[in-house]
Amino acid sequence: MTSSVCDRTKALAPSESTLPPALLGTWLLCRIVEVDAAGDVTGEPYGARPSGRLIYGPGNAMAVVIREHDSATAVAYAGEAVQTGENLIRHVVHVGLPPYTTDQLRYVRLTDGTDLVLATDIVGRPRTELHWTRG
Repeated sequence: MTSSVCDRTKALAPSESTLPPALLGTWLLCRIVEVDAAGDVTGEPYGARPSGRLIYGPGNAMAVVIREHDSATAVAYAGEAVQTGENLIRHVVHVGLPPYTTDQLRYVRLTDGTDLVLATDIVGRPRTELHWTRG
């Protein structure tokens, strides 16, 4: 009998978390906006009252779920969060709903420990900002 081995990088023990302690915990989604190069909001693809939850746990564990809205698809993935720069986090996706099956890079802005903004920066597309508040 053979045992299966996961070929993902070994998960960190809770005491080995590399995320800033201020990020740990549950976050509730407040707003998702698209922003143009001038910094102007050009759209709210998930409507005025989006629904979602983000969790950063011990050992870099993370999970996010965002409810679909009109033509905006549901978001659901889980894995590990790895800080790759001062204001940059990579969500290493272990399992996710398409199209969220590959790693997600997010720019991080944390204010007063209660408000979190995660932003994308994909060339040729508007920047998307996800605004969260501590749950």
